[in-house]
Amino acid sequence: MPAQPPSTTLHRPRPGSLLPWRPAFMAFGGNQVSGPTLTAFRLRAATLFDHAATGNRVEVGPGFRNRGLSIRMTGHGNLLRIGAGVTWGGVISVYGDGLLVTIGDRCDAKQVTIVARHAGVTVGADSLFATGVEIRSSDIHGIRDRASSDLLNPPAPVHLGRHVWVAGRVFIGKGVTVPDGCVLGAGSVITRPFEEPDCVIAGNPARIIRRGIVWTR
Repeated sequence: MPAQPPSTTLHRPRPGSLLPWRPAFMAFGGNQVSGPTLTAFRLRAATLFDHAATGNRVEVGPGFRNRGLSIRMTGHGNLLRIGAGVTWGGVISVYGDGLLVTIGDRCDAKQVTIVARHAGVTVGADSLFATGVEIRSSDIHGIRDRASSDLLNPPAPVHLGRHVWVAGRVFIGKGVTVPDGCVLGAGSVITRPFEEPDCVIAGNPARIIRRGIVWTR
């Protein structure tokens, strides 16, 4: 049976404690938030570590602007790296061991949800995200073949290239690759990797609807 999702664990009271989670500024278990002093201090207040989490790190670059970001980390040895000049809002949840979640330099996001569960997520530099985008590297719950018990929907990393524009309410699932320079149309459901850069990708299921494009911020 898969472990309970950390969203449940985070709200389960720790024996003998008034807090169900360990905030970053308490620095239990070798969990750390680092970066420029003022930025790191502000981000610590928005970071929750599960009571059993150890050796997790949040690294934030200079010029970070917090647009209402909440970070939740469960597991061991995970790293969330936020580049320089990033503006970000929403929720980033990391569940697992040894995972890497990277937000590239100068990315801008409104209310975006990233759930990295047992596989990492990479967002390239200079990317732009509208409200309501959801990125998941796992389906959370397993689906198995009844006869063989083989897992049919294993987690897989998500990789978004540089200078990608993701419009509102887009869903990006496990194993997705989006090449550099692409635009993901509003409301699209992206569930497979793409290989061709500088395209408009849209629809449910998503497909390439225009090639050879350039977009500007």
